[in-house]
Amino acid sequence: MTGETRDGATGRGASPFRPLAVATRLLQLVAALLLLVMMTVTFVDVIGRYVFNSPLPGAFELTEVLLALVVFVGLPIVTARREHVTVDLVTGRLPGALRRGFARLALTVTAGVLGLLSWRLALLARDFSSYGDATVYLGIPLGPVALAMAVLTGISALVATVLILRRQP
Repeated sequence: MTGETRDGATGRGASPFRPLAVATRLLQLVAALLLLVMMTVTFVDVIGRYVFNSPLPGAFELTEVLLALVVFVGLPIVTARREHVTVDLVTGRLPGALRRGFARLALTVTAGVLGLLSWRLALLARDFSSYGDATVYLGIPLGPVALAMAVLTGISALVATVLILRRQP
């Protein structure tokens, strides 16, 4: 056993009821539901377009919003599992302690960048809400979407910070 829970959150002897594991499961469910909705919208649009010559109105806008939400819902999951894209050209040949130091540095940079992105997305959400910005066809308000993205990015930054504070690399 590698010390991983069934959902991929790491930790020695981790219980599936730990907060990180529960939050990861919840986000996985939300991502699956968003993907299901996106798949249904695409299916209905394609059938309507090619069988009935009548595409689903606003399908493109709805798909854009759903895709953005899927990406940002997945961000905390990827961060918790430490599955961000990495390039291991040099660090794989370094001694263990130095490699762990670089891993901790990478997590620190990740937490900082995610925190900065969260802050900027929150400002963008505020601006979208104050201007009443919405999608053109369906009128989906962009403020709440940007706010959800800011919150999920902030959660990712928090997860990266928790991983930094753990003793494991």
